[in-house]
Amino acid sequence: KQWYQRRYGEFQTFQHYFKQINLSTSVLMAQLAQTKYSPYEWHNSNNKNFKSAETERACAERLQSESKRLTDETDEITRFTQEDVNKKLAQRLRQLTFWKDEVHSQLFAVDKEIDTLLKHKAMLENSLEATEHPQSVTTSCLTYREGREGIDLVHDDVEINLLKEVEVIDGVRAVLVRTLEQAIEQVRRLRSAKYFLQKDVADKNTAIGIDNVCHHLNNADTDTHLYEGVTQELSRNAIHDGAVTPADWSSYSDANIKKAECEKQASVTLRSVITGVIEQTRNDLVTQCRNVDVSLNKRVQECTNAKDRLNSHLDKVEKEIDSMESNISKLKTAIEDKIPPLKVAHTRLANRSQRPNIELTRDPAHSQLVNEVQLIEDSIAKLEKQLEASESSLKGLIRNQIDLKEDIRIKTKSLHIDKDLCQDIRATIDYAHY
Repeated sequence: KQWYQRRYGEFQTFQHYFKQINLSTSVLMAQLAQTKYSPYEWHNSNNKNFKSAETERACAERLQSESKRLTDETDEITRFTQEDVNKKLAQRLRQLTFWKDEVHSQLFAVDKEIDTLLKHKAMLENSLEATEHPQSVTTSCLTYREGREGIDLVHDDVEINLLKEVEVIDGVRAVLVRTLEQAIEQVRRLRSAKYFLQKDVADKNTAIGIDNVCHHLNNADTDTHLYEGVTQELSRNAIHDGAVTPADWSSYSDANIKKAECEKQASVTLRSVITGVIEQTRNDLVTQCRNVDVSLNKRVQECTNAKDRLNSHLDKVEKEIDSMESNISKLKTAIEDKIPPLKVAHTRLANRSQRPNIELTRDPAHSQLVNEVQLIEDSIAKLEKQLEASESSLKGLIRNQIDLKEDIRIKTKSLHIDKDLCQDIRATIDYAHY
């Protein structure tokens, strides 16, 4: 304020000086217009000129003294202001470097976390892919076992465990898909945080470069220029665009760091969840696969034992059939062997019935012949009854033989399905890379 007051006083002095010059000029012209002057006027004119010269000289001396003082004062103000600007620029560079290092450190941590999370995402994808083959195998086993026939088409433990395995695999795949979607979303959020950190670092590097150049500028540099209206333009832009305060500036970087840290912690938690999900689902799949294999082995063993017993019974039945056929043949032979004696007895009786008159007596020979006929006929009746029973038994044995062979065929097919198809294809299931 004092400096402006001094400048205003100097301005009034110059104004007075120019008024005096104009006045003196007017007087001189009036005097020149006169053709004759008196001695008084001559002396008076000289005195005025003397006084005017002294006045102007004194005014010039004051102006020179004031100019020197003003020059020294403005030089000191300029030097002090420039030094203060240099200090502020150095302080600003330290702040920029500090926040740049903080943001860059967080950027490195986020970038590392993205790589780690991507590896866990790949593990989820591998696990999901590893369930495709077991799912296909289980479905194929159920389809194969639908080809069983007769009594072997039973809802046994193998089928129950296979159906449960389908449910377990479907459930595991659903969990893996949901977790994979969460991992994809978390990667996106981390990359978003990384983008803002990278942008912040790039902006701060640019600002550091600009402020570093400004900090090293000095009055001896030739690469400096005057920019007309630069202060007014910056002020107008700041008012129009909205000035960013130092607090807002530091809050921006701090918010980016906090957001990145929050997403990083969420990623760490998700990675722990992914590890747990993979381990738990693998245990569920391995446990159910083992249950199916155990029940399938047990079923194969049961079916093998049943087939062996059927084969044993079939051998016995076939031997019995051979024995029964031999027995029937013997019975038929025995019956045929009774016909000649019966014919002899009948012929004897018929011939003796031709005896004349008193000779037609019931003598012991006649009685014995009648008894012989009865005995032979009884024997034939008994043999025929035994033959009928033997033939009926043979039919039963043959039916049993057919049933045994059919059951053996069914068991053989079931064993082929469970052992040759299901067990062989299930041997390809491997959760080692899950």
